[in-house]
Amino acid sequence: MREKKIVSKRTKALIVSLIILALTVLPAGTINISAADLEYNYAKALQYSMYFYDANMCGTGVEENGQYNWRGNCHVYDEELPLDSVNTNMSDAFIRSNISILDPDGDGKVDVSGGFHDAGDHVKFGMPEAYSASTVGWGYYEFREQYEATGQAEHAETILRYFNDYFMRCTFRDKDGNVVAFCYQVGDGDIDHAYWNPPEIDEMFRRGWFATKDLPSTDCVSAAAASLAVNYFNFKDTDPEYAQKSLDYAKALFDFAEKNDKEVNADGPKGYYTSSKWQDDYCWAAAWLYLATQDDHYLDELFKYYDYYAPSCWTHCWNDVWAGTACIMGQIDDLYDKDSEEFENRFRKAANKSPYEPIDFWSEVAKLVDNWMNGKSVQITPGGYAFLNKWGSARYNTATQFVALVYDKHHGDAPSKYSEWAKSQMQYLMGNNPLNRCYIVGYSENSVKFPHHRAASGLSKCEDPDPHKFVLYGALVGGPGADDEHIDVTSDWVYNEVTIDYNAAFVGACAGLYRYFGDPSMEITPDFPPKVEISDPENGGSSYWVEAFGVDIVQSDGPKATEVTLYVRSDARKPSKNISVRYFFDATGMSSLEPNMIELRQLYDQTAAETDYAATLTGPHHYKDNIYYVEVSWEGFPIANSNKKYQFALGTYAWGNNWNPTDDWSYQELRIEESNYTGTPARNNNICVYDAGVLVGGIEPDGTTPQVSPTPQPTPTPTQTPEFTYGDLNGDRKVNSSDLTLMKRYIFKEINELNVPIKAADLNGDDKVNSTDYSILKRYLLRSIPSIPI
Repeated sequence: MREKKIVSKRTKALIVSLIILALTVLPAGTINISAADLEYNYAKALQYSMYFYDANMCGTGVEENGQYNWRGNCHVYDEELPLDSVNTNMSDAFIRSNISILDPDGDGKVDVSGGFHDAGDHVKFGMPEAYSASTVGWGYYEFREQYEATGQAEHAETILRYFNDYFMRCTFRDKDGNVVAFCYQVGDGDIDHAYWNPPEIDEMFRRGWFATKDLPSTDCVSAAAASLAVNYFNFKDTDPEYAQKSLDYAKALFDFAEKNDKEVNADGPKGYYTSSKWQDDYCWAAAWLYLATQDDHYLDELFKYYDYYAPSCWTHCWNDVWAGTACIMGQIDDLYDKDSEEFENRFRKAANKSPYEPIDFWSEVAKLVDNWMNGKSVQITPGGYAFLNKWGSARYNTATQFVALVYDKHHGDAPSKYSEWAKSQMQYLMGNNPLNRCYIVGYSENSVKFPHHRAASGLSKCEDPDPHKFVLYGALVGGPGADDEHIDVTSDWVYNEVTIDYNAAFVGACAGLYRYFGDPSMEITPDFPPKVEISDPENGGSSYWVEAFGVDIVQSDGPKATEVTLYVRSDARKPSKNISVRYFFDATGMSSLEPNMIELRQLYDQTAAETDYAATLTGPHHYKDNIYYVEVSWEGFPIANSNKKYQFALGTYAWGNNWNPTDDWSYQELRIEESNYTGTPARNNNICVYDAGVLVGGIEPDGTTPQVSPTPQPTPTPTQTPEFTYGDLNGDRKVNSSDLTLMKRYIFKEINELNVPIKAADLNGDDKVNSTDYSILKRYLLRSIPSIPI
């Protein structure tokens, strides 16, 4: 997510990386696909690349504007940020003196909702937010025809509006239009990084950071001005009123940046986004504003601070937009001074350069790409990948691709060696590399599967190795290392981080590649993105269920207790804070124990360990006849959407008392494991879920199920549950390397039969057990595919 990380987390990541390295970086752990079999579809890549922004939308407009039905409105309280020195970085004195501007309706709050989460976390950091907005907008400005040709223009414009509407909402102006304050960050990285929750249930403290005359944050303000100026170009022909509003705000923000002391953004981002300079962002905004207005004042400001030789030294990114600025300066020169030296002479004079010094703004852009191509400023990996830095290597690579493609557009509008190089690099990222790994999530079968992203993962912690709940289509992960290595695990933020600035230039690069190398065979995916089923037909339309496993506690004098580990699950997009679960047991088999004498122990409550909430365990409560239940509730906490673990014990540990759970309703569907630490939860319909006391998931002992809509529903045809698990060839209820060994021995006729039905080994449903099934199982165990196909 960031250039810098907390040291303890980095150390932990390295330890985890070393442990799993052998399974994740070797070609043996990947799908063997030849370069000829890879899909190089730039139309599809362009389509997918923008959907990462849908996954990272924030605020009250997510459901209206986003295209993922698994995302919902979140951090809605950003709309009512308390206006004081605790919830903002503004002093009480400053607030009092500007209260009519900051709070015209007098409710003591400001609206800073909207925008995009930075990465897998949920802070809205100023520098990457504004950089991403301007760069996505720049890509649309340069290659709009390709967005239109692939049917992606409307989606792009939705994203650009969401970015720039946020910037305008966060700009507070006086009656003369002058900017008094600009909110550039919402959320604290240190607080935010202590949680791993979907954004819809976040309730963490989210401070707002504002640029003011005393804290000008020149780079953030300038970067937002640049985005709004780009937005003017992208809407001036289709929505001129909106475009003019964008330009007006761009001018006002630039005026604020110009008139106040100039400094880097240091108040708020801490070590997550340490800005090194403001001049590049200031020039980036000035260039776009001159292009939009031809007002010489912007040109004067641009020339005053422009670093002529800087563009070729790094590449276009959130902390260095010199390369992008050079591209716009080159365009200005081409448009307004192509056949004379007036533009160049004005720069020479402003920069105090010799009148004889050659000035060609495009030449530094060409030098940048040349340096990347020949390895002068980057390292070329054994697989041919241009590697600049381990933190988001793919972000830098695709940004240079984009710059190369922009250069070619303005130099004959035909592919040169630069575009050919960009194509080769994108093909590497699409899978033509030593690992056969695609670094674009969801793009192909060999795509990375475990991006570092809270909302998509559906996990309770990033260290959880389980498959992700949702596919984060189009997200560009951090990418490979200097030796073509990569680690595809959720917990790794070096190789597998995803951020809005990683995708920003990647979107434009996909459009540019489609412009020069697209052909009729390259088509977008229809009916995209696939809708996620958010109701549960197995429970009459309920969106709640429990996954659990149990451990039988047996001592020398007999069985003692059932220890239950459970997770409350939900597909409901809007979480409830009134969820409880009930575990039912029957007292009939308890010959030596009365129901009110059972022991009820809480073993672990992840919610209490990680939040300010805690579970309440009560019971036993009488249900009917000889049936009782114990109840766990999480008042005020959306447990069903949090994926938090809960463990409790039910029974007796007293000498001479026995516990017989076999007639217990909830035990009958409980997967029994050997250990509380290594068990695998499975769906249990006999552990019921309640919302404010109303059954919303599961089946009670008398057959009661959740109430459903009176609308007639088709009756599903009953299906017989297989008496085996696909891939489990030794019958231990687990699918692991032991089963792979058995399959190999069976295929090579070292053994003639299995201890389970032979269908358990037929993993593609062709009524045969052969090397294809062996390959499927191997790929599943190596996490190259998320599930067994059948």
